[in-house]
Amino acid sequence: MLKIDRNIVYQLDNRERGYRTRKIRRKATAMLATTTSISAGSDKHTFHQLAVELAEQVLLNRLRREDLCKPINDLASETESVFNIEQSHNGLLTATVQTNRSVNVFQTASLQKVAKYPTGDRSVWTLAFHPTNDQIIAFGTLGGTALVYVDNHLVGTLNEPEPIGSLCFHPTENYLLLTSMNEVIFWDWKNDKTYTTGMYSDCKCRYLHVTQDLRLITGISQTNNHVMAGIGKNVEEVEPEYLMVSFLRSLSLMLDKLELTLSTQVDYLLQLEMSKQCLIWIHLLQTINQKREEVRCSPTIGPADKCTKSNLNLTLMSLIRKIDALEEGLVTRNRYSNSMCISTEINQRLWSPGTVLFTQPLSYFRKICQNYICQGHKSYIKYVFDLSRLGELLRKVCRMLYTLAPSELPDTWDHISQMCGMPRSPEKHCVLQAWDLDSFHGDVDDLPDFKEDWKNVITICLINNDSNVAISQCEQYVASVRFRSVKEMEIRSLRRDNFGESIFVFKFTANFVSLSFSPSGRYVAVGLRCRRNLKYAYILDKDTRWRIGVNFGLPDDPSSSSDTTTVSQNERVGIKLCLPRDPDKYLEINCIKWASLPGYGLLLGLKSKFVQVCR
Repeated sequence: MLKIDRNIVYQLDNRERGYRTRKIRRKATAMLATTTSISAGSDKHTFHQLAVELAEQVLLNRLRREDLCKPINDLASETESVFNIEQSHNGLLTATVQTNRSVNVFQTASLQKVAKYPTGDRSVWTLAFHPTNDQIIAFGTLGGTALVYVDNHLVGTLNEPEPIGSLCFHPTENYLLLTSMNEVIFWDWKNDKTYTTGMYSDCKCRYLHVTQDLRLITGISQTNNHVMAGIGKNVEEVEPEYLMVSFLRSLSLMLDKLELTLSTQVDYLLQLEMSKQCLIWIHLLQTINQKREEVRCSPTIGPADKCTKSNLNLTLMSLIRKIDALEEGLVTRNRYSNSMCISTEINQRLWSPGTVLFTQPLSYFRKICQNYICQGHKSYIKYVFDLSRLGELLRKVCRMLYTLAPSELPDTWDHISQMCGMPRSPEKHCVLQAWDLDSFHGDVDDLPDFKEDWKNVITICLINNDSNVAISQCEQYVASVRFRSVKEMEIRSLRRDNFGESIFVFKFTANFVSLSFSPSGRYVAVGLRCRRNLKYAYILDKDTRWRIGVNFGLPDDPSSSSDTTTVSQNERVGIKLCLPRDPDKYLEINCIKWASLPGYGLLLGLKSKFVQVCR
């Protein structure tokens, strides 16, 4: 007898269409030709989205009452620690990385093991399925070996001198992207060719992911040795053709330092930092003004000349959004501080004439906009950007600094190099960025320049392995965690029209181990390692910003008010997931992932006793 799929999403879908009996099904099929053209696409997608969300809500409601955490019987003999879980693009297969130097693959629906891949002498650190073929899988080891299997057969091996930090497949080309040491390698595993692009010598790439629209998402650690390259006092030594890079890098670093200082809640430090950054900003613009006539550029180039194109519009958009958010935070701080003073008239604090701050710098950017800038013999670069957007950026920085900075600036320039140092942040903080790969077709010159740590920045976040960053199935959102005074889980947009915009922020203090979006993209699971409070995860609703449950073992409080001001932040945004309910059975986890198939629950990689499913 044919087993009917009882998944709630498909049941609701079939009932909505009237497919409950063969008779109705035949009638519906006959009518399908006449009704297909009537709102077929959007209504079907909307209903499916609602059904997926309902399946997730049913699971979360059951988790409040029941212990659904069960071991996977087919893997009962495995006792090794699992520290990463990945799933195929269609959700049918799930692979686990554990410390027994092997990779297990099992069917998500039946939980039966279908393959086990040994990896030799060292443990696997990262793995990935192909984005269109679930029979292609790759993984990288701590010994520096990357392996590709197709239909359970080994088809390619690449050996590197250092551990493989992260890897992913290109969605349309035969490339496996992997990172080792301070390099990102594009490996054509069918033809055994490699293309390599580097970064600063003290940087490491900890995260790689290529979206379906050919954007590479990277998480690269911040440089310390080269932080002063082309900025601060060193900007005076920069040639005119490279001042655009110095401008964007200086601005990005300035905003990071102000944001980090703002999080300290110390007004004196914030005032000091604002005055330093005003001084550095004036110095930067004055240098651009002095060298703006020396830049070598041309509207056309010869057929033998080599040219690199760099689109800066997403970078400008994200910087403008960051300026707006920072200014809002500074204004909010001013409301609760007597030591800060905001001037409504910029002219009261105009330490330099408007021509120095806006008119003359804009003439430099107007000169290089859409032109080819000579950077060597027969070598050019073309910056593609909206000049009006750059003018808006200049105005916003001017307004922020000259309305919120102290009324007096330091008198000396002697310590400007020290003023411009890298913000202090935890060692594993990485810059999360997006790079366009649509122009790469086997030419190493078309690969991204990963030294451009200011370009297309999404956020700065903590990354140890692939589980610390999550991208939704629709690839419109990315979740990450950064550390300020406490940990902050951020959800930001990957869409081009609002790239980098902050969608949701959740603050917490527990040790986190992983992030994962639900199939609908509405819920986010934050994996925790918190034995004291017996928590496995926070499950957060990014859309309602309201609590979707309460702590396990505690009844709902009927006296709770619906007013957001009476509910604490953690209660407003999520439930604390405690599994199992018996404290004596609590086991620490290494990662928790939503199953890609809607209604199939959560997968937990345990620090011991392998993997369990919460369904």
